[in-house]
Amino acid sequence: MYMDNKAKKLTMLNGSIYRCTQQYLEKNLEKFSLSIGTYPFLLALNRNEGVCQNKISNELNVDKAMATRNVRKLIELGYIRKEQNTEDTRAYKLYVTSKGKEVIPEVIEIIQKWIDILVKGTSEEKIEESIEFLERVLKNGKKYKDECVERMKSFE
Repeated sequence: MYMDNKAKKLTMLNGSIYRCTQQYLEKNLEKFSLSIGTYPFLLALNRNEGVCQNKISNELNVDKAMATRNVRKLIELGYIRKEQNTEDTRAYKLYVTSKGKEVIPEVIEIIQKWIDILVKGTSEEKIEESIEFLERVLKNGKKYKDECVERMKSFE
């Protein structure tokens, strides 16, 4: 029972932190017309230009429909462009435009400012422990999700 309450508290805190983060970023990124959904794609592409949309959606752990919507929005905003993949004509390679490259440093600064707010008064050691714990939680969640997907395939 004790652990159940602790686990419940963990998921509630995680959800609350996520919602606070959403509100902060939505407010501070609106001057770029970016949202909580679009900015991760811009940053992921900046780290790895020329990849296809499927790779980005896998990296960000989102479904293909969400990736398509966010990529389309970034193209409309002029932050990224797509080029036909010569190796696979069904796919496109995605690149950050000069307009996208101009806003990325400010986006990163906004995110860093929020991170600084969140961890204020916390030691580096405690931050590292928390990261290790959350990585383990995420690994467990992904493993369970993958197992559920495999079980569902057996019903097809």
